[in-house]
Amino acid sequence: MSSAQAAPVPGYEALYEAVFLACTPDAGVAPVVAVCTDAINAYSSALIAGGVSEEAALQSFAALRGEVAVADGGLPIDAVFEELLPESGAIGPAAASPVA
Repeated sequence: MSSAQAAPVPGYEALYEAVFLACTPDAGVAPVVAVCTDAINAYSSALIAGGVSEEAALQSFAALRGEVAVADGGLPIDAVFEELLPESGAIGPAAASPVA
């Protein structure tokens, strides 16, 4: 298992790492959606409580979402990011265009 390398907000690295670990496979075992959701919510709540700017938080979540996707978090996990943080940018495959 690799560790997060993207953009944690300074001072919140442990929570960023917790989200990464909760939302990525561990030894081939798929992440649990509820555990990932709880980790995202904990990181988000801490950033809000700490007065982190919305821009900084969004940049961190966008980087985290991308890193989770690269680490094969999977579509169910990307759906969690989309539900909780749609502004963090879609990572999943684009819908196929109909062939005329």
